Amino acid sequence: MDSHIVERYDDTAVNCLTGSYSVLAGIAGRPVEEQTVFERGDGYLFQAGLDESGYPEYIFPVEEAGALGMTRSGFTVHKEPIDFRAPGPQLEALLKRHRAVIVWVNTAHLNYADVYRENNPYLHAVVVRKISADHGHVDVHDSLVVGPQPFSCRAAVTFDDLVRSAADRIKSDAHDAMGFFYAVSDDLRADGGGGGGGGDGSADRIAAAGERGVGGAELSAALTRQAERFFAEDRFRGAIRRYQELCEECFAGPPERAAVGARRLFHHASVLYAVPSLQLMARSLRAAGASERSLALHEEATRHWEAMGVLALRHEATSAPSVLKRITQRFDQLDEVTVNLWESVAAGPEVR
Repeated sequence: MDSHIVERYDDTAVNCLTGSYSVLAGIAGRPVEEQTVFERGDGYLFQAGLDESGYPEYIFPVEEAGALGMTRSGFTVHKEPIDFRAPGPQLEALLKRHRAVIVWVNTAHLNYADVYRENNPYLHAVVVRKISADHGHVDVHDSLVVGPQPFSCRAAVTFDDLVRSAADRIKSDAHDAMGFFYAVSDDLRADGGGGGGGGDGSADRIAAAGERGVGGAELSAALTRQAERFFAEDRFRGAIRRYQELCEECFAGPPERAAVGARRLFHHASVLYAVPSLQLMARSLRAAGASERSLALHEEATRHWEAMGVLALRHEATSAPSVLKRITQRFDQLDEVTVNLWESVAAGPEVR
């Protein structure tokens, strides 16, 4: 039996790792929404660098945000190096202990979906839930299969495919975490519902908020904290200008590289990161009672990123200097509106 999809679902995560952490929390018996991971993990902050193929990328610090979001939700994240000499017994023992694990994989070896077989490989995180008695297959939950119609799925994967996908190392400026199994344990349950709570009921509030999403004062504080980090850390404050610089360097290269770079700009702007994260952030802002100015600036930033995606496709098709000029102008607008948005968030919901 080869690797294949067992069940397919229309619902998808915004990001494969944060979505996978949400799946682990649910399996552990205390659900945490992906939005909560973003809110508690400072996941609305972006940085720029080069992806696994050496092309520009604009992305939030995925591993950092995922681990931080889970830690602030009352879980401990466990990271264990994969023993490639005996991965089967190791995985079986981990699943007995934690019920499920996350593993970073190279999609070149994921054979259950057409999109993985037919496109360039990239880094991806999946959840492993079961391993067969003969260690021939594993049961995988894939929270985000990106294609013309994104979906999530449960798949049967040959163990050989899983090992190859985990061993064939691939990294980017933002990701260099292959070669490990990741699991979580629930600190609140381990402490009888009072871990970290000091007897004041805060643990219960954390547990309940994980299922509903963060709300009230905690959510406002989380967004304010992210605004403060935006201005304090240059990797966030300078991310759009850094991304612009990397894109312009790519567009000045050979035509084939420039075309691929333009397509990657479209994906990062409209499909994978900027717009999807902003859509999640919109829910957080509204739940926090954000000011009308914050909401208007957020809508403006979303429109600029959507327009950037359209311009990227035009640049891929035409390489016209006029389109490149408009991309430069759009980066200027994005940098300005992003600064204004975080200033507004830092000012708080009372500013209207």
